[in-house]
Amino acid sequence: MTGPGVIQVGAGGMVVSIKPEALRAACVHRGWSLAELAKRARISRPTLSQALRGQHIRPSTAYKLAVALSNGDLAPALPGIVGDC
Repeated sequence: MTGPGVIQVGAGGMVVSIKPEALRAACVHRGWSLAELAKRARISRPTLSQALRGQHIRPSTAYKLAVALSNGDLAPALPGIVGDC
């Protein structure tokens, strides 16, 4: 689920802003470490760290995080994770 201003188009293309506190809470809720989330999402720890610092990430990275947190559901719905830019 997205809200206004979540996806922006910049010089490098579209980017997404993640709410770091919601992402951490989702891990805690599942009993996962951040390393476990990175592994399940098939993204690097530096990329996850970038998202957790509130920096913009690629839409494909946000999708990988959403799928991992949705237990592999191909149509994830994660209200509260994606934030305003």
